[in-house]
Amino acid sequence: MELSKTSYYSDYFAYPVIVAGLAVAGMHEARWQDIAVWFAAALAGALLWTLMEYFLHRIALHRVSYFVPLHGLHHTAPLAYIGTPTWLSVSILGAAIFAPVWWLAGLRVASGLTSGVMVGYVVYGLVHHLIHHRRNSATGKYFNDLRAHHMRHHYSPRSGNFGVTTPLWDHVFGTAIATKSAKSG
Repeated sequence: MELSKTSYYSDYFAYPVIVAGLAVAGMHEARWQDIAVWFAAALAGALLWTLMEYFLHRIALHRVSYFVPLHGLHHTAPLAYIGTPTWLSVSILGAAIFAPVWWLAGLRVASGLTSGVMVGYVVYGLVHHLIHHRRNSATGKYFNDLRAHHMRHHYSPRSGNFGVTTPLWDHVFGTAIATKSAKSG
């Protein structure tokens, strides 16, 4: 959905505060082993986010009838401030990840895993924003490759390249759209 500028950028303020709170809660009175568990869970959460990003984009945004027209707005106007309101994304991540993992594995693992997913979500938002809004800036090869990967998603007649922060899952699941030079090589 199209957001106001304030709502669009609010993730970059709210999520760091939430992640800091989760870290404090998860590492309260922790021994070094507990801290290691928290960081391992956070790393697993960041990796989990990349897989979630891929499937949410591939399935929900391109195949679920409710979301397709909303995501179509982004394809029609890639520079518009289109996204999910912070209150909604935090609520969904809390209900889908934090609550069940807390129930199953405890606060330390739940706060670490959720923090990793949330950091991944914010990185995704930032990378996606920069891909569309900073096209002419000088960036490194990896970021420029991500931009090219995502632009093929937008402008290729083929469906694919659903990963934004990494092309890994597109290669794993066979949805990577090859460049012309890769096809002919």
